[in-house]
Amino acid sequence: MLLDQHPFIARLSQLIALSSADLRHLEHILDGERSVKKRKDLVIEGHEYRNLCFIKDGFAIRYKLLRSGKRQILNVVLPGDIVGLPVSFFERSNYSVVALSDITFNVCSVENYVQLCLERPQFGLALGWLAVQEAATYAEHIVDIGRRTPLERAAHFLLEMHARLLTIGRARELSYEMPVSQEVMADVLGLSVPHLNRVLQQLRADKLITTRGRLTELTELEALQSLAQYQPLQVVPLRLPTEETATARHSA
Repeated sequence: MLLDQHPFIARLSQLIALSSADLRHLEHILDGERSVKKRKDLVIEGHEYRNLCFIKDGFAIRYKLLRSGKRQILNVVLPGDIVGLPVSFFERSNYSVVALSDITFNVCSVENYVQLCLERPQFGLALGWLAVQEAATYAEHIVDIGRRTPLERAAHFLLEMHARLLTIGRARELSYEMPVSQEVMADVLGLSVPHLNRVLQQLRADKLITTRGRLTELTELEALQSLAQYQPLQVVPLRLPTEETATARHSA
């Protein structure tokens, strides 16, 4: 397994320097590579789930299905994301995860990851940093649904997808392949598909974006960011103490 080429490692490398020994320890707890077909569930609401899945390729959604049959998508799962955070830390899952495409991933039990964190605490710290990123993303989604206009929330979503894909090397500087359909995007943003269509047409008419099939180009990046009041999430990297720093602290 070439773990150093995994998109999850690309995300971690933004936060912390990983040695070859670190990667070997992580690889040791993984149960190899698995796959799930499109439209298959990875997590089912109300069921126990005790694994962490590190997505290598493919896309999924986290969602909540209400008794009325209405669906609210909480987030889009991209390569490099973790399925099982935070549901593995609760008695039962409070949402579902379903594959939007065929997915490949690596998996380990929560117990094995906890053991890894005890042996190499930087992995526990990194997981905390990733959870902070998730929380900040969810906070923006709350603002989307509660206060942003449909035009603003669509612009914000397009920028968020671009930034997340760029982090793992799956986007170009000003363009990317949109990983989800308009139906999914509408459920993320709390809009009907016809309403979303009108919003995207307005963004194109204003020359803020251009689209060709799934290809989305951010033709006026600064104007789009201004419209969405978008601020990139720039997480501060973990700065672990060196052996010299630790020794000096113990001596003080």
